[in-house]
Amino acid sequence: MIRPGERIHVIGIAGSGAAGAAVLIHHAGAVVDGCDLDAPSPYTAPLDAAGIQYADGHDPAHLAGVDRVAISPALRAVPDHAELRAAAAAGIPVVTWQALLGELMAASGRIGLGVTGTHGKSTTTALLGHLLTSAGLDPTVEVGAFIEGWGASVRVGRGAPLLVEADEFGDNFLNYHPAGAIVTNVEMDHPDYFADADAVMDSFERFVRGMGSHPALNGRQLVISADDPGATELVGRLRGWEGRILRYGAGGELEASEIELGRLGSSFTLFDRRWTSTLAGMHNVKNATAALILARTLGADLDGLAEGMRTFVGAGRRMQLIADTPRVTIYDDYGHHPTEVRAALAAVRQLVGPDRRLWAVFEPHMYSRTALLLDAFSTAFTDANEVVIADIFASRDSPEAMAATSAEDLADAIERASAVPSIATGDVDATTEYVADHLAPGDAVLVMGAGKSYRIARGVADRLAEAPSS
Repeated sequence: MIRPGERIHVIGIAGSGAAGAAVLIHHAGAVVDGCDLDAPSPYTAPLDAAGIQYADGHDPAHLAGVDRVAISPALRAVPDHAELRAAAAAGIPVVTWQALLGELMAASGRIGLGVTGTHGKSTTTALLGHLLTSAGLDPTVEVGAFIEGWGASVRVGRGAPLLVEADEFGDNFLNYHPAGAIVTNVEMDHPDYFADADAVMDSFERFVRGMGSHPALNGRQLVISADDPGATELVGRLRGWEGRILRYGAGGELEASEIELGRLGSSFTLFDRRWTSTLAGMHNVKNATAALILARTLGADLDGLAEGMRTFVGAGRRMQLIADTPRVTIYDDYGHHPTEVRAALAAVRQLVGPDRRLWAVFEPHMYSRTALLLDAFSTAFTDANEVVIADIFASRDSPEAMAATSAEDLADAIERASAVPSIATGDVDATTEYVADHLAPGDAVLVMGAGKSYRIARGVADRLAEAPSS
């Protein structure tokens, strides 16, 4: 358990998750510092605000006087890392930053909450955190995305709820034992870690069976989608599990009704009350339903929740509006799985209407994912009028995986299966130039990807701002 005054050194502190965790650990009383090859980064401003020191680069000298070292799990795969080698030689314990978040969740007086699922967990976590804040529960929240209203990916609160986005990759969410959890959906993803869909399901089952309990939730409460096949399979595996299961959506115990999707967002009825949201898409009506259910289970006031729903503007890079000019509208999204691509395009089509030409600009994330899900990707872009595919972002891929497919293969598959004009345009810079050069007045653009695609959205917006008005 984290001790007041304990010295914790965070390697890779400039990453979104590690930076947010460092802030929370600091506020829990630990003395935190860190280092990173990419410091500073878009995520280090909260470190500066908290007075957390960090160095650019790695050096075993950083470990002087340190009690524990925290890392991102991917760092274990770095061969012969100088600081990790020095920590091992000195007998300094090394843990992941997720393990430290798990310690914070287990602290006395906390109500542990987690949101997981293959898709939608960032938005749902951020929305639930905003709702609990609006209702006066003053939660502490960790999200895998930048939240503009917080100026960080975390919120430090004084209330009992501690809410985390529980990521399944690498079994990272097994560090958390929340009393209340949302499972948005379960699908095959992360083929570089999970061997198959059964391995994904096994991991989610272990997460649910490892949940803690709290009197505020009458033990443990699972809120899970009723109309997702993977979630349904997961529920079927939970026979004998000692907890309450509440299913939401079509066929579940609670379902939003009278749903209206329009240019300004969405509205629906739940708990005999009308709710309005700026979020678009049926998937976000479901996300909102799950968040409201768990918030109500904690006793949150309906009026406070209604204000929170109305004022939530979304999480960073989740359908984020980058530019809205008389000529072109540009959105940026983190979607990198076929289900996410399909949902994001449907949501943008809701916002911009049926008549505008919609560009889908996609940077595939990992060759292994693209090859495995190529058929699903080929039919995910039907709401677009033009599809542009940037080079695949390799991330953790092996050289063997990188030989399995290409951006050109994906563009060809989309055009063959969906008859949507599709082209592979090269790296993010070349893609930015191509899109900026081919846009016409009235067009809308959705940029998607989990790698460097955000540079395309910003770059196109900058190019249009520089262009003389005609």
